[in-house]
Amino acid sequence: MTLAYESRTGSGRRKAAIALVALGAERAAALLRDLDEPEIKAIAAEVTALGPVSPDEVRATLQELHGGLADVQTLPPPGSRFARDLLVRTLGEEHGERVATQVETPPPFFWLVDADAVQAAQAMTVEPPGVVALALAHLPARAAARILTKLPEQLRTNVATRIANLSTVHPETVLEVDSSLRARVGSVLAAEVVPVAGPGVLAEILAFTGRDAEKSVMSALAESSPDLADQVRAALFTFEDVAALEARSLQTLLKSVETRELAVALKNADEQVLSKILGNLSERAREGLLEEIDLLTSVRSAEVEAARKAIVQTARRLEEEGTLTISRPDDDE
Repeated sequence: MTLAYESRTGSGRRKAAIALVALGAERAAALLRDLDEPEIKAIAAEVTALGPVSPDEVRATLQELHGGLADVQTLPPPGSRFARDLLVRTLGEEHGERVATQVETPPPFFWLVDADAVQAAQAMTVEPPGVVALALAHLPARAAARILTKLPEQLRTNVATRIANLSTVHPETVLEVDSSLRARVGSVLAAEVVPVAGPGVLAEILAFTGRDAEKSVMSALAESSPDLADQVRAALFTFEDVAALEARSLQTLLKSVETRELAVALKNADEQVLSKILGNLSERAREGLLEEIDLLTSVRSAEVEAARKAIVQTARRLEEEGTLTISRPDDDE
């Protein structure tokens, strides 16, 4: 394994950076002179961002490299100062300083790379398509795609067209757009995003409203947004809630479920759920179910989820028919 080879991959660049810091700037510079400038810049950037390195990682890295450095277990402080010294020694003072400045200066629009895609897209809906296109064109493809797909359809089309038509843009223009865009939306993106599971929240609220109110809300929701109604309905009663059913209702449900389906649903189930279900079966049915579960050696997680969903749907159907009762918080008040 050579330094030139290692410098061409992401993990390799980290190994090369660790080895170079272990060598010290002067000896490291002698090695870097054999590399192309893009590779030198990539390794310098890696050194700048290296951070703490454990002795185990140092040891493992150096064991892969030649040079008799197996006894080195700690590194001098890496970072921008070491990277700058390394570049100056490798490329000469003037050129090295210039490249070091480039490495230390974040690229335009870098602040969008880790931004929440939905939040970024919302913030950019008021921006001209050309500005959004210029910003996305300077991001890694994966990061740009996350934001592009969250834009409104018309804006997304306009932005995509602008990106396709981009040719050359003066660097000063890029920096000006970057600065002004960050000034307008940067503070919005810096705010912490708190995810809220809407269907689950509504399900929790409906659990306290009583049956009539729940049915009224769910009926209206089903007409306006069937998919959303399904999500709320799934959150109202889950497979884990089966264990909370009153004994008679649970026994009624189990009579309506095939043994194979129940066995699949119980694969890797919570111990409390399994115990509650086994406790509400006859001895013969319990033995048959346990045997069926033992025979399931290669069941897929998708099959388990499908079986659990089917049992939940059966429970809700039986409730609608008045055959079993799913208790709500208000039932005990």
